[in-house]
Amino acid sequence: MDAVKKRDWVLTDVTLVISGGSLQPGMTSLLGLEPTGVRNPGPSKWARPGDVDGLWSISCDEHVSRDFHEQMNNILSIMESKRTELAQLAGRGYEVTVEVYGFAGNDCTLALQPEELKRIALLGFPLRVAANMNER
Repeated sequence: MDAVKKRDWVLTDVTLVISGGSLQPGMTSLLGLEPTGVRNPGPSKWARPGDVDGLWSISCDEHVSRDFHEQMNNILSIMESKRTELAQLAGRGYEVTVEVYGFAGNDCTLALQPEELKRIALLGFPLRVAANMNER
């Protein structure tokens, strides 16, 4: 099954996000992973108004692979290898999510494969999907 219709395009970014009001970039030592993005708690020009949570993330985007399923596999593999640590963080009140962002052209579709949905469900963390539709 193709993730994207051939005549149209979509640019995706799959990210493991850990957030919380008291989150500090120290997640790096706890998880043993280098983030691709961090934000200290407090107001930020990059966050939604009122969002003052700290953020620690690992993204897989077009700079790693332009294939959505490769991006998803990369992030899910990281999460599966750190399942215990992520569950501990969630137990401490931090939010752990898988986030998919897509920048799409006209009439695009993006399909998750059943195996991807199963892996996400087994991890037990929420999946968030956000699309940026832009007619150019």
